[in-house]
Amino acid sequence: MTRQQVMERRVALRSEVATLGRPGPDGSVPPDVEARMAAIEREAEELDTEDRRLDLQDRLDRTVPGQPVGGDAPAREVRAFEGVLSPVPQGFDGTLLRDQHGNSVPLLAPEHRMTSFVPATESRAAELGIGGFFRALYRGAQTETERRIMGEASIGTGGALVPTPLAAEVIDVMRARTAAIRAGARTVPMTSQTLRFARVIDTPAMRWRAENSPIAVDEFAFDAVTLTAHTAAVIVKIPRELLEDAPNLNDVVRAGLGQAGALALDGAVLFGTGTNDEPRGVANDPNVTRISMGPNGGAVTNYNPLFDTALALDEANAGDISAIIYSPRTARAFAGLVDTAGNPLAIPARFASVPRLVTTAVPNDRTRGSATNASVAILGDFSKLVIGLRTTLQVSVLGERYADYGQVAFLAWMRADCAVVQPTALAVIEGIIPA
Repeated sequence: MTRQQVMERRVALRSEVATLGRPGPDGSVPPDVEARMAAIEREAEELDTEDRRLDLQDRLDRTVPGQPVGGDAPAREVRAFEGVLSPVPQGFDGTLLRDQHGNSVPLLAPEHRMTSFVPATESRAAELGIGGFFRALYRGAQTETERRIMGEASIGTGGALVPTPLAAEVIDVMRARTAAIRAGARTVPMTSQTLRFARVIDTPAMRWRAENSPIAVDEFAFDAVTLTAHTAAVIVKIPRELLEDAPNLNDVVRAGLGQAGALALDGAVLFGTGTNDEPRGVANDPNVTRISMGPNGGAVTNYNPLFDTALALDEANAGDISAIIYSPRTARAFAGLVDTAGNPLAIPARFASVPRLVTTAVPNDRTRGSATNASVAILGDFSKLVIGLRTTLQVSVLGERYADYGQVAFLAWMRADCAVVQPTALAVIEGIIPA
């Protein structure tokens, strides 16, 4: 039981007591009411004991010496998947958060995998694979394995929930292809529709003082940011022959869903507007640092835009730049820089070791003054960008929609959100136009 559940149960008991009525004029109480009051009193005492235990656990959690979660540390359980408690895998060196419901939630770096958190008891669906799951969803279960797995898939009028191991595989493929995650963004598996984070707006300044003089007072500036799951969907069309016969269907479907999800996630995480049920991405966060290429945009002619952005991040004490993300067109512009003699310009040492990630999710058609073909580049410490992913995938079969093309369509959708928890750690170069 969590602290939240203890509080909710106490409120329920108080409400029930209020409905039981008062003693009669002679002070008598009906036997059934008296018995119920005694039971409520006993449960209240048990809740007090549980509350004290949880309070002690919280205090121990805050004071225990730091140690890696994996290795020889005691196994802990996290709610990494919808309704599934799984142990922290051996060697997991990431961070564990605690959500508003008291559940431990892993904060995954790019090198971590969702599949590592799938309990061994959930491994049966791996025998079928995501391709086999699609095949069985379309034609019906025909083998004992298919009947067992499809019987657990919660199939209804809204589609079928993809079994946990298969959903984890698709999410891992998607994460590996998402530029923002490769740049260093952290992933939080969301087990409820919302998840709240504290966000640092400003840090306190420590000042020197003379003996017996007042100590300067300053404080953190925080606000709260809430991840709220938004929905993205895609229709995947598969030829009937491929669906029925291809031995590599599993790899094809997993890669296709992963690539589609990665582009959708990058588009939202980097450039989402925050309207029409779309997450608000980095480029539209009003608190991130911005560097302009000019009122009507400007072409890349040297590395100065990167140096100007690095200077702004340094002045904000933003930390190291973990990556640069831009479009293929902008990547070509930087790669094609030459000196006055026509010799290629080597990338400066400051950026030589910084990953430069290219994705078509970065648009080249943004408006900048009179320019309508502007693009952007995003750089900074992407570990301050958090992506929340609901850990269920749902699939519906659109059996007749493309039947005249000999295809079977599957409608798949996921839910996600993002938040920049330290906006000054990221910067956007705006108005990059072709030369």
